[in-house]
Amino acid sequence: MRIAGRRRPASRPVWAGAAVLMVSAVLVCALPAFSQSAKPVPPAAVPAPGAKAPAPRTPDTASPKPPATGLRAEAEKKAGALTLASADGERTCPLELKTTAAPGGFAIGFDAACAAIPFTTQTVAWTPDPSGSILFLSAQGRTIAEFTEGAGGAYEALREGDGVYFLAPPSVLAEDLVRPEEIIGDWNLARVAGTPICRWTFLETPVPGGFSVTAAPGCDGLGGFVPKAWHLEGGNVVVTAATGNGLVRFARQEDGGWAKVPERGRPLLMMRP
Repeated sequence: MRIAGRRRPASRPVWAGAAVLMVSAVLVCALPAFSQSAKPVPPAAVPAPGAKAPAPRTPDTASPKPPATGLRAEAEKKAGALTLASADGERTCPLELKTTAAPGGFAIGFDAACAAIPFTTQTVAWTPDPSGSILFLSAQGRTIAEFTEGAGGAYEALREGDGVYFLAPPSVLAEDLVRPEEIIGDWNLARVAGTPICRWTFLETPVPGGFSVTAAPGCDGLGGFVPKAWHLEGGNVVVTAATGNGLVRFARQEDGGWAKVPERGRPLLMMRP
């Protein structure tokens, strides 16, 4: 009887063994790198028993820098309830100059009626100037209006292309500061007090733009300015040129004379002979 022999197992291909060895080598090399990149995250610090947890940080908020002591003292002299008005008196604006700090100077509070004066919407602060004037400032620190000090506690500003504005206590603006009869007559014009260079005569003859004003012969020291008419405006004397392209505004002084305002360029005084 034929006895069948046991089948020998088939031999494993050589390439299979080589593949196993390669995979094992890759795993062995990757383990150190994996162990370094997967470092354990330390647990969050826990406050000790009884200790207060640190307060959360809040972003810093910009606050106005306190003004210098000398500037604040000057601001306190000028602060208060005032009225801003156009030269023709048709637009008035109650406001308050405060002494609390604001960007660039001190805070200023406008009444709702101030919207009728456009530049007030650009004004965010005010500050006294070393010259004695009051400056209205924008958010960028730019001067919106400069009010120079006049007579009777009033201030005035000339805005190019906009006109003249007055800033004063309500009682001052309500008064009729000047009467026409106070102006009619002769006045000497001078660059320096006591040294006349010209004479004007203010008349009560009506002409376009107000009343007539004439200049005496030899008034060449005024740079070619020849007066034609005068009128009162907001407590000032306004003289218009014969050419119609210029004017000079005078504000009353404490000594009874008048001086050109704003105080820019060469001074011009007007005094009785």
